[in-house]
Amino acid sequence: MVRRHRPGCFSNATHCSITWHQFMTIHLETLTADRFDDYLDFVRKIYPQRRYAARRFATQVLKNPFLEDAQRPEILVALDDDAIIGHFGLNPYRFHFHGADYLGYSGFDFYVLEAYRQHGVGKKLAAAAVERLPYLGIGATPVAERIYIKLGAATVGWMYRYFWLRTPLQTAWLAGHTIFKTHWLRKPERVGNFDLPEQIAGDGGVFELRTEADGTEDYPWSDETLSFSRSPEFLQWRYFDHPEHYRFYALKDSQPTRFFVVRRYAWRGLSLLCMVDYRTPGGEARTIDQMLEAVRRLARQGKFDGVVVYSALRSVDDRLTAGGFRKIGQPTIVVLKGDLPMTETRIAGREYVLATLSDCDQDFAVYD
Repeated sequence: MVRRHRPGCFSNATHCSITWHQFMTIHLETLTADRFDDYLDFVRKIYPQRRYAARRFATQVLKNPFLEDAQRPEILVALDDDAIIGHFGLNPYRFHFHGADYLGYSGFDFYVLEAYRQHGVGKKLAAAAVERLPYLGIGATPVAERIYIKLGAATVGWMYRYFWLRTPLQTAWLAGHTIFKTHWLRKPERVGNFDLPEQIAGDGGVFELRTEADGTEDYPWSDETLSFSRSPEFLQWRYFDHPEHYRFYALKDSQPTRFFVVRRYAWRGLSLLCMVDYRTPGGEARTIDQMLEAVRRLARQGKFDGVVVYSALRSVDDRLTAGGFRKIGQPTIVVLKGDLPMTETRIAGREYVLATLSDCDQDFAVYD
């Protein structure tokens, strides 16, 4: 079973005092439609890099097919009298595990205004958020991981980035960017072209570009692996409604549908093709190899610098390594609070959670 930890205090923020009267007026509410404009003003203030905050909010939150009421999304706000001073976003999701289907929640956008830190506001928000069980935090930093553990959650997975670069020139380019902290201007025709073909072959399989979710099936990766729903409603919401960002390829004549999804991905001056999502029943090694070869071919044809794939399972790591991909950087952490049957041995072996970039809040930055 997942080991629980005792809750405790967690703030590391710089001290900024507020009066006792102000502290007593602070309370939490669930965001409702009458506060959407105020909430978006707050988001624009704390995340100035989000040029299209309203569009991201509508896409990420309100159009989620698993959300029960779009007039009352699962976002907690902290209020001082009537002013928003902090928030913790929650998105409902469905997942498969041990032959059952679950409804759970995943966190995003946790923030408290500086003047209200170290007074328990953040602790109240986080403690309330992780009680929406089962709760999965995907993309936690080491600091956030410590907060979650103090609130009774446990670490259940680690997701790594694997890179494949097209030629030694891209490796030299990356080295130059890393050493000199800069990159050189490039001709547009030498940067990735997202006009991808209708079909692409990969290691004996043929993948076809699809433009709608009809005919796809939702199925678990395996009974022993926690895998998030890829229902037709999810696929429509995340990919097919946004063809300017995503390309969905399905293995020809496969039942159930084996597929992968790609989008542009900028990293350290390189223009990469990211395999943001992939599904195959039972984690078929042969099919994963076919997908990786197909994506490499897409990158070559589109003159992308390379490919990046996120992996949370050791078995997927093995296929990536065999395919010439290299692990770079620190892992993204996955935490869980909820009574699900897991053992410490399989957690340590990275055998439980199948997560991809599409399951992370980070992927919604494409709408900024």
